[in-house]
Amino acid sequence: MRILHLTSHLNVGGVTTYIGQLAEGLKRRGHEVMVASGGGALVSRLSQGGIRHWHLPLSTSAEFSPQAGWAWWRLSRRLTRESVDLLHAHTRVAQVLAHALWRARRIPYVTTWHGFYRRRLGRRWLPCTGERTIAISEPVSRHLQEVFRIPAQRIRLIPHGIDVASFSRPLDLATQEQARWSWGLPASGLTVGTVARLVPSKGVAQLLEAFREIQRRVPGVSLLIVGDGPQRPRLEQMAGALGFAQAVRFTGSLPDTRLALGVMDVFVFLPAVEEGFGLSLLEAMAAGKPIVSVRRGIGAAWVLDGQGIGLTVEPDRPDQLARAVVRMLQDPAEAQRLGQQAQALARERYDLGRVLDQVEAVYAECLNRTSDFRRGVV
Repeated sequence: MRILHLTSHLNVGGVTTYIGQLAEGLKRRGHEVMVASGGGALVSRLSQGGIRHWHLPLSTSAEFSPQAGWAWWRLSRRLTRESVDLLHAHTRVAQVLAHALWRARRIPYVTTWHGFYRRRLGRRWLPCTGERTIAISEPVSRHLQEVFRIPAQRIRLIPHGIDVASFSRPLDLATQEQARWSWGLPASGLTVGTVARLVPSKGVAQLLEAFREIQRRVPGVSLLIVGDGPQRPRLEQMAGALGFAQAVRFTGSLPDTRLALGVMDVFVFLPAVEEGFGLSLLEAMAAGKPIVSVRRGIGAAWVLDGQGIGLTVEPDRPDQLARAVVRMLQDPAEAQRLGQQAQALARERYDLGRVLDQVEAVYAECLNRTSDFRRGVV
């Protein structure tokens, strides 16, 4: 099968990392896979995995813009030379492009909804849901049915997946020491960490406020913040103003988080309200890390609630966050037990092989109905 994934960009992030893993996994299963986007840091990783990238003049989130129209024209011309069997769109702009290509060329398409969206006029007028719509969690599935009136029979629930085996291998001592040295962490000592885009909606400032109490109760502890974003300068200044700049390390964006997770003793998950899942949560689970999560939005709660794999605290309560992290740090046996349970859950439900099986089944559904789809009977 020749599959073209469409997305706005390939900058480092949870959704783009998942797209890369999905593309590489499908290629290993014998499919010919391409990714079209406006480019970004993960293009080189795709190339290393043998995935061709089709560059689009696309650096906008406005679906009805001249830039989106130009991207459609470029794609349409290329598809005249290189046919594909199926399109898989991952962002709003990509969904509109896929719908326009279906209208013009009758190429069937699938969409994945990676989070929660407002019911703006454009989405109401042109929902662009495709032959099948993949929801990454049960709350997202309900959101699509209740807010966008997408019929349940068109929705398939397929969570993000991860190569659990690659994250579950422990780091050897020399690798850990090298990683700690490269980020300016002490050679030994406890480390609390998070992986998040540095934007206000993630609540990283709440973690910094909590760290003041964590450091008071667990002397010598360090904080490792993986990710980048417009709020980084303010957060760095905040760490200095709170008096513990030397204990906090900002790594910037990392295309591969395995090393960073390997040096963390506790992982703090900071979801945004609109977040549908959170790939960093899965990565921490696969790495066997004890998890403290802020209860913001409903996507992460769907994964964590009732599973006994970590602690959950209310948003905007740094006191609760500090207590939960300290509890993990001061009870290593309990932390290890929770980390092992998290890893077992990741292996059982979210392993990439299982997700690939489900995605391939959706593709097969679409291609089996291609004749109806090409006539517009969707």
